[in-house]
Amino acid sequence: MAITDDILDETVRHSVYLERYKARVVREILEMVKDTEGKVQGRILKKELQELSPRELGRLLKLVKLETDKGYDKVIRLLNKRIEEIAVYEAEWQQKTLQNVVPVQIDFLAPSEEQIIAAAMARPFAGKVLKGWFADLPVKSFEQVRRTIRQGYVDGVTTQDIVRQIRGSRTQTGIVNISRRSAETAVRTAVAHTANVARAEVMRRNKRVIKSVEWVSTLDSRTTAVCRARDGKVYPVDTGPRPPAHAGCRSTTIPVLKSLRELGIKVDEKKVATTRASMNGQVSAELNYDRWLRKQPVDFQDEVLGKSKAKLFRSGGLALDRFVDNSGREYTLAQLKQRESAAWAKSGL
Repeated sequence: MAITDDILDETVRHSVYLERYKARVVREILEMVKDTEGKVQGRILKKELQELSPRELGRLLKLVKLETDKGYDKVIRLLNKRIEEIAVYEAEWQQKTLQNVVPVQIDFLAPSEEQIIAAAMARPFAGKVLKGWFADLPVKSFEQVRRTIRQGYVDGVTTQDIVRQIRGSRTQTGIVNISRRSAETAVRTAVAHTANVARAEVMRRNKRVIKSVEWVSTLDSRTTAVCRARDGKVYPVDTGPRPPAHAGCRSTTIPVLKSLRELGIKVDEKKVATTRASMNGQVSAELNYDRWLRKQPVDFQDEVLGKSKAKLFRSGGLALDRFVDNSGREYTLAQLKQRESAAWAKSGL
């Protein structure tokens, strides 16, 4: 078994700790978001909206925006600090992992802290660079509050009722819940992006040892179509898609090392037993998402893919990477019927 399997084993274990780190940062950020929400609501409650003139309403909205921007400025500063921490840590971790698994002395190169952070900030994901994800947080939060206040003002709603709409209730999702979910998604995605960029920078600087990069997806029912399709795919070190593939993506990558013989070292590679984490125990490292899903019960396959696509997967023999286009966008059933006519007919749909 190749040395790369050692790296996969280490990476899967390390992913558990990375998820815990994300959760800790999310808690920190949400506490700050809640504090900002409290101050915004306090601003609103100081006024009885129906007694305000249009000009006074405009001044109130300016104060609300100022409070929102001030609070999120602190959020973004803390998030930037955590991003820098994880960038440095992940690069060091990747370098040490490579050094530990290779049974011969090789000096692996590491990027500087400035290079990692610059790469994380410059490399886009899900259509935006990191700064764009951060900048959207206060904008979206204020816009939702602004619309609620203006609509309440027009409809003659009391200040207390408007604040209740912002807070939400047991039966209604409030703006604060939407803002908090947006913040949590942004934090988790930003941390994942930075961790993957840091590792990618280490791989890029060690191409003399690393020949390609393998996509590794989480084996459970929450994995998206694009990540299911890419699991186990191998891409060149400098090109090809990289996680996060979408907001909240949990996928990662591992370096595929050249064999010791390819490196000119005439010794046998290490032979080790290795496993991957999955929701139903331990499975072989050679098992990607496609082969793993085929071993799951029919009702689970239906839950993951939807009943019609699951029939294409089972009876039509359609591989998971045929369900998405090159950009990772999932095909509709109508598109699949047109593109995969043989599989469609075979499935009996």
